[in-house]
Amino acid sequence: MTRNPFDASFDFTKSHNWISHFSSFPIESFEKALRTQGEDFWRRAGEERALKIFHRAATQIPAYKDFLKKNGVRHDRIKTIADFTHVPFTDKKNYTSKYSVSERAWNGDVSGLDLVAVSSGTSGEPKFWPRGGFQEYEAAVIHELAYRYLFEVHKYRTLMVIGFPMGIYVSGVATLLPSRLVSEKYNMTLATTGNFKPEAVRLVKYLQKEYDQVVLVGHPFFIKDVLETGADEGIRWNKKRLRMMFCSEGFNEAWRQYVVRSTKSPYVLESAINTYGSSELLLMGHETPLSIFTRLVAEKDPAFKKKLFMRAAVPNLFQYNPYMRYIESAGNDLIFTAASGIPMIRFNLKDSGILRSYEEVTTALDTSNPKWRAELRHKSATGSHWQLPFVALRGRSDYTMIFYAANIYPEHVHTGLNYEPFLRKLTGKFTMRKGYKRNMDEYLEINIELRPRVIPTKEFAQTIRARVITKLLEVNKEYADASSHLAQDLRPRIKLWPYQHKRYFRPGLKPRYISEV
Repeated sequence: MTRNPFDASFDFTKSHNWISHFSSFPIESFEKALRTQGEDFWRRAGEERALKIFHRAATQIPAYKDFLKKNGVRHDRIKTIADFTHVPFTDKKNYTSKYSVSERAWNGDVSGLDLVAVSSGTSGEPKFWPRGGFQEYEAAVIHELAYRYLFEVHKYRTLMVIGFPMGIYVSGVATLLPSRLVSEKYNMTLATTGNFKPEAVRLVKYLQKEYDQVVLVGHPFFIKDVLETGADEGIRWNKKRLRMMFCSEGFNEAWRQYVVRSTKSPYVLESAINTYGSSELLLMGHETPLSIFTRLVAEKDPAFKKKLFMRAAVPNLFQYNPYMRYIESAGNDLIFTAASGIPMIRFNLKDSGILRSYEEVTTALDTSNPKWRAELRHKSATGSHWQLPFVALRGRSDYTMIFYAANIYPEHVHTGLNYEPFLRKLTGKFTMRKGYKRNMDEYLEINIELRPRVIPTKEFAQTIRARVITKLLEVNKEYADASSHLAQDLRPRIKLWPYQHKRYFRPGLKPRYISEV
């Protein structure tokens, strides 16, 4: 058998022929291990690999070497995973903004990195993330596993339509490249329409008859739009095996079922799969039949939801392999370690969430519904599930709202509200909420507190709305891009509330930028 390139002893800092490695990767053996090995096997492998990455970074990455020195950490004294938990976090503020890209690269050299992606920032200034062959190879293996497990591309002739934007933002190219490598192994054809709906609809209309299944990949709202427009133009989605894969934004189970059933296609848990990724680390986890089933139970059983998630709202729930993406939970934040092009060591993405073990989830399911395994087999097309841990993603711990895949930062809204004519009438407090229209399209609502004795008027709300939209288009490149490409109305709804109204601004409540209700 080919030596496993994810072995913790593998040297990902060297130059290799990654395409050749991927071609010879023992995917069936790896897939079998996912079905048969328990969670502890993958956790121990992930811990070993995280420590290896840490020690290499401490000696081979100039920025990280300096970071540890300034924080009084000697890497040779970090011998166990318990020791590792005391290593300080890195984040955009204390690490990526303090050191240049070269200083954060292996051996201080970015020349061996092939691609650059960009992520948004609170100031509107982007952060750039170079990556190299190893990360693309790693992503290809992760995608291949997902495509085989969820879409059975090894069994069906597949047309995959990638509807993510294809510019420098990460989702489009980071899906295309690994999918292209995977397509070499299977009867799978790719089409990169970007987020241009007419092209996606036209392509499916003329090519779907040549394939056994169609897989639509893109942001949730974009794929929903493609499905609705396609149906209006005569596409009968239920004539082919239809699957969907999303990223960048969460949704509830009512939304998922609405979208799938609108196609009149048979509903199985794999019909529409969400994924968890980032510009820095690419694909970190994805939904599985088990994770979706768990969410369905949580939405119906308040006791189960409280026991497992400790919140009123059901979070996005993904399974992940700690062997490839080592994740820790610290307070409300998720902390990541991975050998990326620019390696991440205990990096805080400012994603809020918690980890749950496979045993915790299945034990909770046993208590709630002893017959859940039979129900899962009935609702799923795969017939088996992986014994991997779960990451429950609640949102952004930096109070960011994700709306049509654009990060809406409180700072950007403040920019619109901090306008001299407004200041005499507003307290400065506001909270954002995302909701769904009757057709399950999203809307963004901004609730704003008025100063005492100021009467809310429709005219004032419209004036604020125009100012906020103007500022969002100026400082938020993601929002501007979505507004220019999508047919949906992305303009926020503005609601004005009397001073200290009990709905959102009751005295004594801690101010919150994001509301769940």
